[in-house]
Amino acid sequence: MVGIEALSYYFPGYSVKAREYVDAWGYFAGWGIREKTVASFDEDEVTMALEAASRLITGDVGYVAAATFGGPRISNTVVTALGLEGCRKADFSGSTNASGEAFLSCVDYVEASKGQALLITADMPRAAPEDPAEHGLGAASTALLITPDGGLKIGGTSAHTEEEYGELFLDSRGVRRSLEVVDLSRKVFRRSVEGLPEASEGKRRVACYEPDARFARRSLQGLVEASHVGSVVELSGDTGCSSPFLALMDVLQGMKEGEEVLLLTYGGGSSVAVVLRQRSAPAMPESPKKALASSRTYLTYLRYAQLRRHLSSQDVSTEMSMGAYISLPSYLESIEERYRLTASRCTSCSRLHFPPRHACLDCGGRTFSREPLCGEGEVFSYTVIARGSSPTEFREQQDFVGEYAVALVQLKEGPRIVAQMTDCDPDGVEIGLPVRAVLRRVYRQEGVVRYGYKFVPAKS
Repeated sequence: MVGIEALSYYFPGYSVKAREYVDAWGYFAGWGIREKTVASFDEDEVTMALEAASRLITGDVGYVAAATFGGPRISNTVVTALGLEGCRKADFSGSTNASGEAFLSCVDYVEASKGQALLITADMPRAAPEDPAEHGLGAASTALLITPDGGLKIGGTSAHTEEEYGELFLDSRGVRRSLEVVDLSRKVFRRSVEGLPEASEGKRRVACYEPDARFARRSLQGLVEASHVGSVVELSGDTGCSSPFLALMDVLQGMKEGEEVLLLTYGGGSSVAVVLRQRSAPAMPESPKKALASSRTYLTYLRYAQLRRHLSSQDVSTEMSMGAYISLPSYLESIEERYRLTASRCTSCSRLHFPPRHACLDCGGRTFSREPLCGEGEVFSYTVIARGSSPTEFREQQDFVGEYAVALVQLKEGPRIVAQMTDCDPDGVEIGLPVRAVLRRVYRQEGVVRYGYKFVPAKS
């Protein structure tokens, strides 16, 4: 019987509290949400998805399904960064129920092939800053490893869809809108739950999509007898496609063998319902609530608006290059080192080179083996790029977030490389600071987002 073997999640390191909205706007419309997670300026659904997936990945994954409501295509960059180019993959989007559809595709793959599937969800929903719907929007990603013998067994699945108009949709700019005409959730949940087997004993735990702190209980009232309803939204905000799986990881805390969970995804008039029965505890990190309650960086509303690009109506162009331009052919040829920090080791003298070279600096040898670096090291030297001093490729970054640090990093394996620092105050960078590599957005040029390595303090 197919089951979930392991789960993971990723939250960006920033949060903004509801009271910041009250100070800025006079009110806060995120019902029951005390604070929400905020992605950094150079994060998006792709980089968050990679953070969650990289904590689960094994070499045996044969299928990757990625779900996001309105973000970019996730799977290509993630499978390339993880070195899974030979596996099958698919992207699901268009509603918050994309996560449920992606989940079912993983189950189908594992049942048919007896292989392993990786489900990834990532969302940082967008709305106009003056729209009350914007208030509760957070950011997060999740990853699930689904295998033929995973400990959290799938005891049944069901789905139901109704034609809908008036619920959440994306406008031509990729911004969330709602006509607030209908709410089909109770009707659709009822129909999807009807297709499942009865609870084997007692009440089930429930993990449900939750855009705010009242949606799940209101939509499920009278439909499901729940012993416990998982919820993370109070501290994370609405995390879109990731929401039901964060609630699942919350409700799994302290779950015993034989207990059942009802997992419900929802969006766009569609729902997927899944019964999960615990035979053995799946591997997963600490409770999402515990992670969110730990030390975080809290933003003022002004800083939040800067990171969310709310403060400018102008299209900040990076098309005119002043020193950081990389042609698309050159970018694609160097994907391995940009995504996975892959170095070259001379087969004659064992000298390690990063970036890879065609000739060894020590012996002049021209044959090399490829070797991924761990991405950990410390700051050897650094400088701070003040406003107006960066290449135009980083003009948008400076317009919104100001000066940034660029470091010469001494990696553990020996090479020294230059890269931007991120998720830290430039004044906090110092020589000897332990750092680790992360994949982030670098800039958009020629209509294409370029991703590459940056470094964050290792304690992040």
